[in-house]
Amino acid sequence: MDSIWIWASVGAAFFQALRYAGLKVLNQRLSPQVTTYARILFTLPLLVAYLVGILWWTGEPLPPLNQKLVIYSIIAAITQFLGTVLVVRLFQLGNFAVATLIIKADVIMTALVGTAFFSETITPIGWVAIAVTMLGVVVISSGRSTAASNTAGTVRGVHPGAAPAVFGLSSALVYSLSYLCLREGILAIDPAAGTLVRAAYSVLVMMTLSAVMVGVYLLAREPRELARMFSFPKLCWFIGTTSALGSIGWFFAAALTNASYVAAVAQVQIVFTLLLSYFYFGERIHALEIAGIAIIVTGLILFRMA
Repeated sequence: MDSIWIWASVGAAFFQALRYAGLKVLNQRLSPQVTTYARILFTLPLLVAYLVGILWWTGEPLPPLNQKLVIYSIIAAITQFLGTVLVVRLFQLGNFAVATLIIKADVIMTALVGTAFFSETITPIGWVAIAVTMLGVVVISSGRSTAASNTAGTVRGVHPGAAPAVFGLSSALVYSLSYLCLREGILAIDPAAGTLVRAAYSVLVMMTLSAVMVGVYLLAREPRELARMFSFPKLCWFIGTTSALGSIGWFFAAALTNASYVAAVAQVQIVFTLLLSYFYFGERIHALEIAGIAIIVTGLILFRMA
């Protein structure tokens, strides 16, 4: 049972890779902001059903809503939206696998910001495991550096080759803040509630606030584009379903251990991303990436001792 959070994190990473693939396809039809909102809106009904099912199965009451949970959820909602918009914009600049790899800097950012400003406590073995998984990311990224420089788009005021790094590192930073706020929000819920209930409740609160805040913004800024979103129901429901499953796994893992550990274990998403990039998007896979995958798996093993 001690390692169940690892499996939950791996499952979340798998569904997040599928979600990113869906977002990339949908963004070819809609703006980055509306593409991001599709993920929020079509996730919400599934999360409601999940919470109802958990409450029925456990027999526990709905935890009371408190100010700390709302505040942390609002911050997490805003940063999640901004992070996803940056990711979708990054996909427009070039290689799908490269884009996802750059974002993985969120692991180190989560660990550093979490220990400095939040309640993260990382053991020495935990730091080693984080470092090993990040080494795996670096090794894989080195095999993709040429493709990234050849396919990168341009951003006004930014060198063409630096554009992916600018968007990728920016998204990593805001994602790390969202992870930490999500973890703090979960901890703010009445500890008498079970882990499953706290995880399901916190993700629903955050996603509901996201749907309201982002929805109001898009109604004012992009009403026609927002209406066009419903022209792609199958793709939107695919994104919503994979996002819901990924969020359920992520929140459950975060309810059990540090956000830094969950973010680090989620590096296994890279393996799923590489497979998607090869089999679905037709992008090349380089031999050096196999070594990176092996290093990441080593890091996952080390987390069992953290």
